[in-house]
Amino acid sequence: MKTKLILLSIFFLMFIGCSDDDYTEIPSNTLEADAFSENQGDIYTGQAVVLNGSKSLDKAGKPFQYLWRFKAKPSGSLTELTEETTAKPKFTPDKAGNYSVELKVFNTEFYDTDELTIVVKEDENPPVQETILISENITERRHLANVFDDPNKFDYLVTGDIHITALLTIDPNVVIAFDENTAMYIDNPGAIMTTAAASSFTTFTGKNKVPGYWKGLIINSNNPLNKLDRVTIEYAGGAIAQGMEVATSLGIANEGPGHLNLVSSIIQHSAAYAMAVEVGAKWNTESFNVYRNNKKIIRVPASQLGVVSSLSEFHNNEVNVIEVIGDRIYDTEETIWSNLYNSTGDLKYIVEGKIEVVSGLRILEGLELYMDRDSEINITSRGYLVALGSNQYPIKFRGKESLDGGYWKGISIMSNDMKNELDNVEIHDAGSEIMDGLQHKTAIGLGGANEAKLKLFSSKIVGSGGNGIYVENGAEIVHIDQIKFRENLGPAITMAANQVKKLTNATGMEFIGNGHNGVEIFGSALFDPNVETTWPALHFNASYLVSGNLAIQSGLKILPGAVFKFAEDKMFGVFPYGYLIAQGTANNKIVFTGATTTKGFWNGIRIQSDSAKNLMDHTEVLYAGKTEIPGVSKIASIGLDGDYMANLTIKNSKIAHGHGYGIAFENRNTSINSDFNMVNLFEDLSLGDISLP
Repeated sequence: MKTKLILLSIFFLMFIGCSDDDYTEIPSNTLEADAFSENQGDIYTGQAVVLNGSKSLDKAGKPFQYLWRFKAKPSGSLTELTEETTAKPKFTPDKAGNYSVELKVFNTEFYDTDELTIVVKEDENPPVQETILISENITERRHLANVFDDPNKFDYLVTGDIHITALLTIDPNVVIAFDENTAMYIDNPGAIMTTAAASSFTTFTGKNKVPGYWKGLIINSNNPLNKLDRVTIEYAGGAIAQGMEVATSLGIANEGPGHLNLVSSIIQHSAAYAMAVEVGAKWNTESFNVYRNNKKIIRVPASQLGVVSSLSEFHNNEVNVIEVIGDRIYDTEETIWSNLYNSTGDLKYIVEGKIEVVSGLRILEGLELYMDRDSEINITSRGYLVALGSNQYPIKFRGKESLDGGYWKGISIMSNDMKNELDNVEIHDAGSEIMDGLQHKTAIGLGGANEAKLKLFSSKIVGSGGNGIYVENGAEIVHIDQIKFRENLGPAITMAANQVKKLTNATGMEFIGNGHNGVEIFGSALFDPNVETTWPALHFNASYLVSGNLAIQSGLKILPGAVFKFAEDKMFGVFPYGYLIAQGTANNKIVFTGATTTKGFWNGIRIQSDSAKNLMDHTEVLYAGKTEIPGVSKIASIGLDGDYMANLTIKNSKIAHGHGYGIAFENRNTSINSDFNMVNLFEDLSLGDISLP
């Protein structure tokens, strides 16, 4: 049947005063489509059919184009037309029945169509099927159907490196074999799709079933259609394929960048990695995958680690490691890292390089990360970290090796997000180098420039090459409780004076074998107007190390049992608007002493405050009197500055081993309890017990 389209344009022009023979010529369609088949006689399944539209014409001699399409095919037919925009397209019928084909010829003004029906019979004597060779790049859409019912036979054989730049679809049960040292590359704008079936897999394998026989399947296309659903990839990883950094059975390269959805698939018998995803590439999974009998398992960027399903299975791999490559975690949704449950052997995650968290990262209980040499995790100003382990399944960050001085750098937090939290977390072997934005080696560092914040519960910090925790001035430990510090080369915690009040639950903290067992307070000021700050005692024989001059500019209460050790020539100053209540007990004194028990090691206590609250009761001030106390102009363990009407009540206290006086008064403007020289003990003071004005 032939269908002609006649376009009529009728215009009625009525002009007053025009002649009777005025008219407009109506253009007519000059195209004629003519479709026929070049095949003679009966046509059978599996026989190539050549269509021909070369007898189509334009009566006006103008150029035109061809477009062929199927209007109908037998049920279940998957055959497709090739070269459908030429005069002579082709197809190979795969089912008996009627194939209705339409030819359309067209130009910019008109078109015409013609149809023909091809009747195909079932071949009673089909030719002997042979493996189909794939030796040329696939540049047009292609469909690979199942050739053999026998799964032990190869349906297709790839004879050399092949690049796919069009859509390639593959049926279930298709077996594609590869010659030695060959690879298949999916390049832009191409894509690969496998059709899923419940118990039927598409298989990519080596011509010889030897690990490493062929290179692998490399995805370098960012086409969203890329999907491998129920595939088996085996015996690959023999050499590094083009565009990849490592040898792998399945690679997602970053040049495209590659993008793949891998679903319910198996990768096995690789001579290298089962799977490698390069930084910048992306992969996704809708369910679990199985990795077994490979030399190595997965190499994946940190930003893609969350794609590794916790239900994925890992069995009998030679190197039971998932390698995590440092990169930026930057996503619109929170990234989640979880532990793997379906695996045999001691599966490890090894982190290489620096991980920058620019969005949210949540780590679930039980995950254990082994950090490679000098690797680190940086929570940037726009990111946050939530690591919630449990008592039974803590989260662990540990060095790939245990090394004195630390093996990896640590975790730096530059974010003031209140979600930052570590709970039941262990950090081992960090503090190898100073992390960017910080000034000291530390396992956990909080940057002051962005007022970083962190909540820390029930955790353990062990073997740092520097501090356990370093909190810069301006940063904040929102909450800290039940932390164990062991064998860190530096102080367990270092913080500013304003942060010491966060140690209210210090009784649950453990300090064993650290460079300083306790809390270092660096040179800073306590300033919290209209609030009385409380500093607790530290247990396990721990103490405060005051490494810089300490200025008290608001109210401070020190609890019984607290011990403060001062660095050389450093001073404790109680300034105007501040006051000091240091009230110990007979059995639990408050001690101010030198970090080294050398006579006259630190500067002493300077009182400028005139507050009636200033009290030192059951205290000890030892090894002070290094140099003159400013404002007092005398060497002393305790100096009262008359210019500020300094006031102090001191009793039941001991002042000893000073290089100057015990207590010195600048002038008569100072005040002290009248019996101070009788209710306190003075010993071993080079210049005497008291210097009166």
